[in-house]
Amino acid sequence: MVSTIDGKIITGERNESVHDLGSKTDKVLMKRIEAAADAVLLGAETLRAAQRSWNPNSDTRIVVSKSGKVPLDSGYLSNGTPIVVLPKTATVDYPPPIQKLSFGEDSVDFDALAVHLFDNGVRNLLVLGGSEINAQFFRAGLVDEIFLTLAPKIKLGRDVPTIADGEPLARAEIQKFSLIETHQVEDELFLRYRRRPSS
Repeated sequence: MVSTIDGKIITGERNESVHDLGSKTDKVLMKRIEAAADAVLLGAETLRAAQRSWNPNSDTRIVVSKSGKVPLDSGYLSNGTPIVVLPKTATVDYPPPIQKLSFGEDSVDFDALAVHLFDNGVRNLLVLGGSEINAQFFRAGLVDEIFLTLAPKIKLGRDVPTIADGEPLARAEIQKFSLIETHQVEDELFLRYRRRPSS
């Protein structure tokens, strides 16, 4: 993820593409991380806001949706091996080559999804947001590492999304990470964190 100094992950409105937050260096790094992943995953809202031509550097592309409404004309779903993950209550069908997976009743069961992906050879899953999807993965304890780019910008806003929103964790459940790598390129910071083992 890339965020402003004040922790925001968008520069305009929620439904707009974010192309001016990270630098060219950040975009190059993102492509490298995508290429190293077995699959990439994001939420339908993030995909709807993305540029239609966006074509990530990973063959297996997963989108999570509660309603099943996804932009079928997106480059994300038009190339590689696209998969839409839905709760069982969403009765939607997609044209080939899009595959449909169902986990959970009224909302997606992320634990079951993670087990399925692991059983099918996905060892490195890159989660690309948005903030609610990220929160679901954090809450389920499924995040091992965070790649965070800190852009030298300020956005402000009470209801502007951060890298992970959702319901707050209790104090006793707060997750701790260790900073394992840091790089500065001009005014941008590239940070890599790893989850600390539970004590």
